[in-house]
Amino acid sequence: MENKEQKLKEIRKSKQEEYGTDFGVAMNDIGHLWSVLLGLDAAIPGYMVANMYVAAKLYRTKEKFKKDTYVDAANYLYQAEEMHQAEEKIFNTDGIVKDQVDGWYY
Repeated sequence: MENKEQKLKEIRKSKQEEYGTDFGVAMNDIGHLWSVLLGLDAAIPGYMVANMYVAAKLYRTKEKFKKDTYVDAANYLYQAEEMHQAEEKIFNTDGIVKDQVDGWYY
């Protein structure tokens, strides 16, 4: 498993160099853009954007096998997990920012 995670990490590094933007920043920016286009009051979280890309990659697998599609889906899912987990560390279960409420939970 570690070998696969290392390979995914190398691919993400290569993609970041290719596109010049941090993955998390890009997903959050896309979430903001999609939210505006859809007329939503709140931004779609970056991890959810990554999950939607996973869904798109899975859709592509219905016709023809292409290894790159599975690699991309794995990368998006891995990144979504990391982003979601990081967000959970910032927010408690009520969605209150822990650092801003100084331990005062509702």
